[in-house]
Amino acid sequence: MPNRCGFKWRRALACGAAAALLGAGLVGCTREIEGTARADGSVGQVDSQEFLNLLDECEFLPAEDIAEVFDADGVSNTFFGAICRYDVYGPLGTVGVTLAWFEDGSLWRERRATEQLGYEVNNVSVAGQGGFEVRIPDDPMACGVATRSGDGGSLTWWVHPQGSRAGVNSCDAALELAEMSVRMNF
Repeated sequence: MPNRCGFKWRRALACGAAAALLGAGLVGCTREIEGTARADGSVGQVDSQEFLNLLDECEFLPAEDIAEVFDADGVSNTFFGAICRYDVYGPLGTVGVTLAWFEDGSLWRERRATEQLGYEVNNVSVAGQGGFEVRIPDDPMACGVATRSGDGGSLTWWVHPQGSRAGVNSCDAALELAEMSVRMNF
């Protein structure tokens, strides 16, 4: 007849060892974070003056200037936020235009991310400074141009004609928008 106490003892020892290993793993994965804890939903001190012109960043280049690049009838802003999106309407149809501006970004980081996505990248000069042109292999009508912005950061203009109308040279338009931005010291 098997000794039932021995069986229980081995099970308890195995469970204890497993718990000790789990506890050691949890302690080894923790770290201390600086700062003051606040209850969920509590309000911290935010300097709202910092965000007064947040939505104006998408309007640094007037809609009329964007329309002129495409010989378009009108431009509508379709999104304000981390990126700026526009729909440009004209005789060649609708063109989607996107501005991505990263105040603390770097052109090198943008290029590396673009290459990791498998996009085609070619060096270009943007108003006398370095930049690169981007093409998406599966979307030949789309084109982007990236360059440095102002005293730091990076900006990228993407141009994407909608539908099957190929009357817009996406890369020329993206380059022109990027050059206009650089000249405005954006």
